[in-house]
Order: sequence, then C-alpha cells, then structure tokens
Amino acid sequence: MNQTGTNSQKKNNSSSVVHNQWNSEKTYQARTDFLMSGGSDQVGALYIDVTQDQLIRILWDGYERNTIETSEQEVYRWLEANIYPYIPDQESRDEFNREFSRTNLIQTFQEGKPQLRTKHRFQKGNRICCYRVNVNMFQNPANGHIEACATWEDYTRKYVDEQIRDILYQADYKALGLIELDQQILYMRSNHFDEMELADDSVLSYNESVQEMCRQRIFEKDREQFARCTSLDYLSDNMSMTGEFSFTVHNTAHEVERYTYYWFDEKRRLLLFVVDDMTKASETDALTGALNRAGFSQKAEAIIENNPDKRFAILYFNIQRFKAINDLFGYEVGDDVLCDAMNALQTCYLKPLVVGRVEADHFTLLTEADNVELDRLPEVLHGILYRNDMRIDIYARCGIYYIPENCSLSVSDMCDRAKLAKTYIANQYVQPYAVFNGDMRKEYEQRSIALIQLENALRNDEFHVYYQPIFDVWTRKIVSAEALVRWISKDDEVVLPKHFIPALEDSGHITKLDTLVNSRVHEFMEKRFHEGKRIVPVAVNLSRMDLMDNNIMDKIRHDVKTSKLPKENFRYEITESAYAEINETGNKFLTELRKYGVKMLVDDFGSGLSSFSTVRDFEFDIIKLDMGFVHKIGKSKKNNNILISIIELAHRLGMKVVAEGVETEEQIEFLRDYGCDFIQGFYFSKPLPQEEFERLLA
Repeated sequence: MNQTGTNSQKKNNSSSVVHNQWNSEKTYQARTDFLMSGGSDQVGALYIDVTQDQLIRILWDGYERNTIETSEQEVYRWLEANIYPYIPDQESRDEFNREFSRTNLIQTFQEGKPQLRTKHRFQKGNRICCYRVNVNMFQNPANGHIEACATWEDYTRKYVDEQIRDILYQADYKALGLIELDQQILYMRSNHFDEMELADDSVLSYNESVQEMCRQRIFEKDREQFARCTSLDYLSDNMSMTGEFSFTVHNTAHEVERYTYYWFDEKRRLLLFVVDDMTKASETDALTGALNRAGFSQKAEAIIENNPDKRFAILYFNIQRFKAINDLFGYEVGDDVLCDAMNALQTCYLKPLVVGRVEADHFTLLTEADNVELDRLPEVLHGILYRNDMRIDIYARCGIYYIPENCSLSVSDMCDRAKLAKTYIANQYVQPYAVFNGDMRKEYEQRSIALIQLENALRNDEFHVYYQPIFDVWTRKIVSAEALVRWISKDDEVVLPKHFIPALEDSGHITKLDTLVNSRVHEFMEKRFHEGKRIVPVAVNLSRMDLMDNNIMDKIRHDVKTSKLPKENFRYEITESAYAEINETGNKFLTELRKYGVKMLVDDFGSGLSSFSTVRDFEFDIIKLDMGFVHKIGKSKKNNNILISIIELAHRLGMKVVAEGVETEEQIEFLRDYGCDFIQGFYFSKPLPQEEFERLLA
C-alpha cells in the first residue's frame, strides 16, 4: 500500500514537472513571438542565445527560420554577412560590432540593464536609412542562459522630422529635403511645387533633379545663378567655410524663393535644404510695413493692367534735409518721421491706391489722375513733428508723372520719370512739385548719353577748350579770359554744356573733364609764354567735386609751383554754391593757391543764399556777378540798387568785379558808371576756339 502510494506520488510529481515545463516553454514561445513581432516600421528581428552566441530565430526580409544549426560564431557570421556590408562607413561598423558583441551584451545584462537601444545608418538600395535597434534581454528559466531579442525598426522619417524640428524654427516652407553629397542623392521629404511634380518621400538623383528644377521652375535670367549655387562642389565649399548657405532666385511665376542649406549630419556629409517663399518679405519695407519698390511696382502694375479705361498718376516724394534730421535728433526720430510720412500719404486727399517706400526717405504713390489737385499738394508736402517741446517742420518735394493711354513703360520707369520731374523744381518754397514733360525726358536722355559716352569722348579727343574774353570796362581791351569746354563729336555734332556738365557734376565724373581742361589751358599758356607771345590770365572752373579729389588738387599744385609763368596768370573760379559745400581740405587748398599768388574768383555771386558769408569766410580776389542782375539792369530800381551795393561792397573788401552776360551798350554804361571793373558777354565776344582766341591776342 505504501509502495503503491510512493509510486503514485512519483508519477504525479513527474507529470507536474512535465506540465510545468510545457507551460514554461509555452510562455517562453509566446514571449519570443511577442518580442519578435513589431509594428509597420519593423524591418527585421533576431532571437539570440547570448550565452552560447547562437541564433535561435530569424525574421528578416520576408523569410523566417525557427531553428538553425549553429557554430560558436554563428551570430557574428550572420551579422558580418547580412548587416555589416550595409553600414556605410567603417567607423559605424566598428561601433555597431562593439555594441552588439557577446561580451558587451552580457556585461550590460549583469549590470541590471536588460534593455539596450542603439541607432545606426544603413544603406538600403540607393538610399541611406536610419534604423533603431532595440535589444531586450532576459534569462531563460529552463537553462539559465541569457537570451536577447533584437529588432530593427526603420525610423528614418521620424529621425528626419525630429532633426528638422531641431534645426528649423519655421513650419512653413515650399520644399524640404536631404542631400547626400558623396552619394549625390536627393531625398525629397516634402514639396509644394506647382511647376513640376516631385513625389514626397522620394529618393532621386540629385544632379538630374536639380537640372529639371532649373529648367521647369526657375526664371530664365536666374538659371545660371541657380545652376552655380546648387552644384555639389559649390555647396560643399560654402558649407565647409560657413556651416550654412543660402541664395535667392525668382521662379517662373516671378516669386522670390530662398534656398537655404544646413548641416543635417556634417560627419556623414548630409545636408538639409529648405525652400522658402520670400515674395512677401522681399516686397515689404521692414520699417514702415508698407511696400518697397519691388512690391509697389508689382501691385501698381496689376492695378493699371486691370483698369485699362482709367487714367492714373504716379507721384514721387522726397523728404528734404532728412540726413540733418537724423544727425540732429537721432535715428529714432528719423524713423518716426518716415513712419509718419507713410501714414500721412496713405490717408491724404489723393486717395492713393497703393503707397510704397522705395528707398531711404523716398516714397511713391499711385492714384487716379483726377485726384491730383495741384493747388492742394503743398498741404501733403508739409508736416510738423514735436519732440521735447520743439517743433520740427518737415518739408518734401514731389515729382508727378501722368500715365498716358496705352503706356508701355514699366512702373519702375514711370517712377523714374516722376523722380526726374522732382529735380526740375525751381523753388521748393514757392512750388514744391513739378510735372514730367517731354523736354525733361529729352534732357535726361542727353545727360544719360553724356555719362555713357564720356570715356569714349575723352579717348577720342572730342572735348575742346574754348576761351571767352573778359574786357576792361573803360578801355574795352581784353585783359583776361575764362576757359570753357565744348563737346564736338566725330560727326561734328555739338553737345551743349547744359546737356552734359550737370550730369557729370551729379555723377562725380566732372573731375575727369576739369583735369583735361586745366591741362590744356596750362599747356596753351606755357607754349605762348616760351614763344614770347602775349598772354592774358585764364580762369579755369573748379567744381565742388574737384575740391574733394586729391589727384586734381595735386596736379594743380604741382603746375603752379613748377611753372615759369607769372603766378597771377593762374586763375581759378568756384561758384558760391560749390564753396558752401567744400570741406576743410578743399578750403586749405584754395588758401594755399592764393599764397602762391594765384587769383581766386567767386562765380555766380548773388545767385545763392550764402553770397555774403562766402566773401566773409574766404579772401577772394574777384567776384563775378550773376548774370541775372545784369539782365535786369534798368528794369527794376531795387535790382539796380542791389547791384550798385554789391559793387561798392566788393571794392571795400578789396575785390574787383566782373559782370557776366553783358549784351547791350546800356548795360555797359550802367556798369561803368557805378564802378564795375570788367565785363564779359556776347556783346563783345562769344566763347572762341583756341585758334580764334590766339588771333584776338595778336
């Protein structure tokens, strides 16, 4: 009975062990099934006996192996054959091998860390993928071995998005992608290109894609720049130097796009590129929030094009002495003036359709032509700014261009014409605006041609020095002359001084011409002097630009010091307006010449607002009366008295007086009777070419 009971107990115990082992294996199998099953991003899984370094189960690339015959190096060999070749660089392979080694896995588990997670880049076809390897380790209850389940999860897209969020601040962009510099691969993450189709999350040939983008999307004039800036060598060089690179181009819809490149992974030479629509930003003035020149032009063109039956006008505004406002009150006040000016224009009686700040203190406005009431314009052109109990009067000038029917000009050209009209304002306090007309255009074109052709004219010797004699008012004999310049082209076409002198002065090129005239006059005087012929002093005109140019000042200084001519034969004229603008260097130069014995003349005396301060601040030898006084002799008692007073004042200050523009005997008699010393004008002689002037001297 006892023996039977014992056997029965042994049998029950054996059954229990088998049952427990079966349950354990069932649980173990369920756990491996669970661990090796993953989501849609999983690309493979390995079940490993870490202790024995054996593969137990493989799920990879669509096939499954539950049991395999293994050797001691089976795990390493399988990894070497199936994983290592797809890790793109040796350093990453060594790192993966170290992390996945039997020694590291056992040590990690024994340290109480049953989980291990690593990230690696893998080559998959022609693209680089980012895989996350998750290793879960535990001890097999049946044999005590350390076992691990390793799953490979493709998290490329998640990784890219995470990195992009770290690199970029903005969420809005036209296109976003990665560039493999060494592999020449473009991974287009997303794009919103209307002109061509590029699939999101697509892997493309970089060079082919860029060429296609250039052909289909980029504005023709910008294609060369786009091709240069997107070349891989160019990108690589710029990124190596700066770490970030960007450029802007126009697409075929004339939108402004900015291409920006960042290092996504510098070690692996992986670039992130972003395409932004910069059209709005590129058309907006940052200070006032209004449109800039490009934005104004685009919107104005659309309005004009969509309303062919209406007449429009463009007005160009310029704040006067804005630099002085900045200098005196600071840039913050200057910014306030600009913003106030923009607000005033937007709400004025002109009912503007669009307003823009085109540059600095310059504004443009488009309105219907009927809204332009000229007599009301002054109220728009004057504003008042109060700062620290101070009243600041702000004045502006305005040029107006009435757009004719069927006008083919661009809005930019229309603005230029309105701006040109502004330069023809004679007296801004009487009439601070001017309307563009055909004569302005013709003169502008002539000025432009003068600038374009200046260098050729100098090389071709087309500029000739003319001499206008100056006569003694009593003896009526020639006592001196003024050197003038005439432009005679190879076709014998004469270009009048008024068509090129102002343009050269405005552009700063007048010094080239003045240098030529000074040299010609000096050569002429030296030649006659050494030949023993009669000479008279000849005055050369100096512009304000000459008195800021060291080259011409050094040349004149050298000629005066080294010449054998009597120094009083050297004379230089400067207008009172030019003198008012010269700097300390120019003033010292004039003083130095006068010490050498050179005679200094102030030209157009009485034409400006600083006549008396000019003769107060510098010791001029001769003043030349503005011809406006001469032409009004006998027509106004006030004019006559002013003229008489100027002559008397000049003599008291030790200066001689020349009257310019004398055309009648009556003018000569008046000037003689009231003490004028010299006369110059067509009554005696027009400007003469050198040969005729020499005959006059004989």
